[in-house]
Amino acid sequence: METWVIFTFLYAIFTGLFQCAKKKAVEKNSIYEVLAYFSLIAFLFVAITSENVFNIELKYLLIVLLKATVIVISWLLSLYVISKMSISLYSVINLSRIIFSIILSWIILGEKITATTIIGMIIVIEGLILVNKNSNKKEDKEASWKMIVILLISCLFNSISAIIDKYATTYITSGQLQFWFLFFLTVIYWIILLIKTKKTNFKNIKKNYWILVAAICLTVGDRFLFIANSIPESKVSVMTILKQISTIETIILGKIIFKEKNITKKLLCAVLIIFGIVITLI
Repeated sequence: METWVIFTFLYAIFTGLFQCAKKKAVEKNSIYEVLAYFSLIAFLFVAITSENVFNIELKYLLIVLLKATVIVISWLLSLYVISKMSISLYSVINLSRIIFSIILSWIILGEKITATTIIGMIIVIEGLILVNKNSNKKEDKEASWKMIVILLISCLFNSISAIIDKYATTYITSGQLQFWFLFFLTVIYWIILLIKTKKTNFKNIKKNYWILVAAICLTVGDRFLFIANSIPESKVSVMTILKQISTIETIILGKIIFKEKNITKKLLCAVLIIFGIVITLI
């Protein structure tokens, strides 16, 4: 098995854990506190382990800053939604980022959209509609169209970040990308925290171990992804499919950790959407 395939698979596993840890973390602290603290912890982890991070040209540094800015917006929106929506439903709707990635690849990179791509996109959209209809009555308020639109905007920004990743790792190392990305992320989130929150309950944050879990999952998962992207033989299409393992994982964890209902229906919808993604990438 190719090394980049293993790295992508591991990234997917840590991403699923990361999503669940974020949802648990915002149950005890505000969105701004969670984002600021777990990004700081993740940065400290990377700062200790990274090498040769300052040997980077200014233009690539600005590209990483752009990525960090895009992710700041994406994560603020996604954490707002995830605090009001079941993690299983969130993870399925979050698959729509694939559609945005395909469209952006067509617009920015000039990639062709074939008939099978269009068919696959239709299947994905149908899957998203089905999963929303199948949400139980308790989730109806949580899964309002307002929340879905906000999540879709978050997915769009996440897709922009993914395209930046592939471009950036052509010119800088995975370690440089992760170090500077987390550095900018930490600075921006702490500025937002200081503006939005006059007083932070550090004692409460110290007890919220889910922030630490989220930081570890983010650090390890992103390192695997950046390394996979930097391998010349890696195939974006295959990586895109492998990443969807995190969705299945998150739905299962939603049942185990959050005692969520309608898991079987959501798994079936997730399988339908992933099938549509496979068709799209043929």
